[in-house]
Amino acid sequence: MQSRSFPVRIDDNDAIWTEFKELNQKYRCLSLGEGAPGHEPPEFLKAAMFDAIKEGHNQYSRVMGVPEFVTSVATYYSPKFNREIKAMQEIFVSAGANSALNSIIFSLVDPKGGDEVVVFEPSFPMYQNHVQIANGVYKPVPLELQDGLWSFSEEKLRQALGPRTKVLIINNAHNPTGKLYTLDELNAITRVLADFPDVVVLSDDVYEYLTYDGKKSTLFASIGDNFNRTISIFSGGKIFSATGWKIGWAIGPADIIGAAYGISATNIQCINAPAQVAMGRCLGYASDVQIYKDGLTYFEHTRKNFQGVRDAMIAELSQPSDLKIDTVSCESGFFIMIDITRCIEQIPIKFRESHDYEDALDKAPVLKNKVYMPEGHIPLDLAFCRWMAIERGVIMMPTSLFYNVHSPLRVDNLVRLCICKSLDHSIRACRRIIGLEKP
Repeated sequence: MQSRSFPVRIDDNDAIWTEFKELNQKYRCLSLGEGAPGHEPPEFLKAAMFDAIKEGHNQYSRVMGVPEFVTSVATYYSPKFNREIKAMQEIFVSAGANSALNSIIFSLVDPKGGDEVVVFEPSFPMYQNHVQIANGVYKPVPLELQDGLWSFSEEKLRQALGPRTKVLIINNAHNPTGKLYTLDELNAITRVLADFPDVVVLSDDVYEYLTYDGKKSTLFASIGDNFNRTISIFSGGKIFSATGWKIGWAIGPADIIGAAYGISATNIQCINAPAQVAMGRCLGYASDVQIYKDGLTYFEHTRKNFQGVRDAMIAELSQPSDLKIDTVSCESGFFIMIDITRCIEQIPIKFRESHDYEDALDKAPVLKNKVYMPEGHIPLDLAFCRWMAIERGVIMMPTSLFYNVHSPLRVDNLVRLCICKSLDHSIRACRRIIGLEKP
């Protein structure tokens, strides 16, 4: 059979995810890798879904979103944006937040090439893929870890922007770092963008409800006139721990929403109708007004649980052990990070010096992503995560994956762990990491 050739659409970043899913299954690990909640959606959401199905919301729906749902979204978010959101013009519903990212980037980036998309790194890897498929130019701006907190330089952001910049992506709360942008930082970004009036901001706010230690998230679009240049993206799957339902939505100026809707209508047509109805009816109930459980609203209860897992994991990972690691502060979102700088020499040589780290006699090796740092060595965080998977039975994610493969900002001393699994699962995994429990 003649070999086929295919146009290069994206760099092969997916193999990392595939590799660790295969490692998870093969070595029966405890996973702290993928950001999928370890608990079921709330019963009130399931009940609303059953009701929507029984009521007959089972056929093709309005492409931009079921009217009942977008009306609920407009009602819920209008106070957050300090304006009245127009339900039928300024909202479109997508197959999860990632689908919204795709539609917005495709609608803004000229396929003839040359349009630039500026992104803070490390970043959610799918940003890179969407930009590359759209034939855009990906330009990173560094988030730098200083004294345990992530920050950026206003001047470096300004230097990254230019006449070809079409989009600036902000992820707040931030994946993978757990950073929460302060109001001062958002104001600084606003000041810089005042000199670049044609740049559209894509604000990925899927974790905006999940902040810790009493902190609150500020929506970039709620500041000054930012709404007129900003598309904000949200995820019902994240909010309700129902990531498999794939319901997301975007809010912004009608002209950009209309352009993005055109892409979405072509790719997807319409989105799960009963799930839209169910989530629309539950948004108000989930807010910080109505009591859900233990005297707390749904959001308060969710934040308390996630923060409890975060604190327990940090406490476990900080115990004296044979593994010299340091935890990094997490202000929000689904993840924490550990710094492996002090334990690099502990990583067995076979993981540091070769991608063929499994037993040579193994007849069913996992798919391996054979990537290297610019200096030519295997990323140390990748070697560490492979070691932990095989010898200690825990899946984590190397942070070097969250940089573009050609990025000059790329580092390999940090590892991402999710905090969205159950408390018992998370503690057991942490005890395996530091060698206090055998897999």
